[in-house]
Parts: sequence; C-alpha cells; structure tokens
Amino acid sequence: MKLSTRCLVLLVALLLPLASAFATTVTVTIGSNFYSPLTVNIQTGDVVHFVLQSGQHPTVSEDNTSIPLFTLSSASPTRDITFNTAGAIPYYCLAHGAPGQPLGQGMNGLINVTQRTTTATLDAKAAGIDVNVYPNPSHGQVTVQLNQKIGAGAYQLRLSNIIGQEVRTIALKPELTTAGLPLDLSDLRTGVYFYSLVVDGKVASTKRLVLQN
Repeated sequence: MKLSTRCLVLLVALLLPLASAFATTVTVTIGSNFYSPLTVNIQTGDVVHFVLQSGQHPTVSEDNTSIPLFTLSSASPTRDITFNTAGAIPYYCLAHGAPGQPLGQGMNGLINVTQRTTTATLDAKAAGIDVNVYPNPSHGQVTVQLNQKIGAGAYQLRLSNIIGQEVRTIALKPELTTAGLPLDLSDLRTGVYFYSLVVDGKVASTKRLVLQN
C-alpha cells in the first residue's frame, strides 16, 4: 500500500466518528443594498458565512441577539455565525433597511433555522444485515452487495461526502444479495466518502469508501 493511501486511510479512521457531526456552511453575500440569497434555510449547528461584496452595511438581527451587530470591511471582509437555536431570524442593514420590512423592500434578509434531527441507528449485528461496496479503493466502477436476503421494508444505500452531505441514494432490491448491483460513481470527485445501509429510514451500518483517479 502506498504511503499516501495509508495516510488517507488513517485520516478517514480518525474522522469517521465525527463525519455526521460536521455542520453545513451557507454563504450570504452582502452587496450594494442587498443580501443574497434573501432567505436561508439551515439546521441548528449550521454556519452562515457572510461575505462582503461592496459597500458598508452594519448588519444586525431584529432581536439584536441572534446576529450581533457587525460591519464588514476590506480589512475584515467575512463573518461566520453559528446558529444553535431554532426559529425565524429576520435581519437588516442599519443604513439601508429597517425592522419589519417585507423581504425585497429595503436591505433585509431572513434565516430560518430548524431543529437538527438525529438519525436513529439500528444494531447491524443484531439485525444480521450488512452491505459492502467493492473494490475499495475504487476508480468509480463499484459493486454493491448485501450479505443476506432482505425482507419487507425500504432498503437504501446512502452515499455521503466527508462533511456529511448526501451525494447519492440508491434503492436496494431483494435480488441484490446474490447478483450484486453495479454502480457507476466515476462522476464523483476523488476523495473519501461514507456509505450507509438505511433500513426504513434508519441507519444500520456505515463504512468508508475511497475514490481515486
């Protein structure tokens, strides 16, 4: 095994327990009398990355707490804010907007934060169900195979990137256990992914997959 591959495997082993905990970051651009996008939908624990495009726009939430007052400049053109409480958070520019204005009238924006849900986990050994994707590492052409015949229920293979974003979901059929399912992942970027066996919306097991050039 090449040294680079060994390092990659070690990195994955360290990150695997943390992969599902990584938050999503959404960018909001601050420009001449606008926030883009006007409305952002995130979950608790996610981050909004404000980036200055032009002008000077002192920004604050209407409750003065969820988004403390900040003003970006060429010397400090970005600001990251983590949202840990669910709710609707209207915000505006002190110079070009006002509290309570409808979106699009004046310089204002809205961040909708919903409560992050924890995916229930099945004991894969107790259920006796397991899934394998091979070869691993792979150049994109893989085979998905279960270790036993599956019964009633919705079985899926869920593929996520290193920060937990879902990139592919495949329905698994009962005949998959014997024949295997060819899968083309060559359109995905080189890197580390995690594949999960999902049964009736619950994760039964999660493993890593390395895609190479």
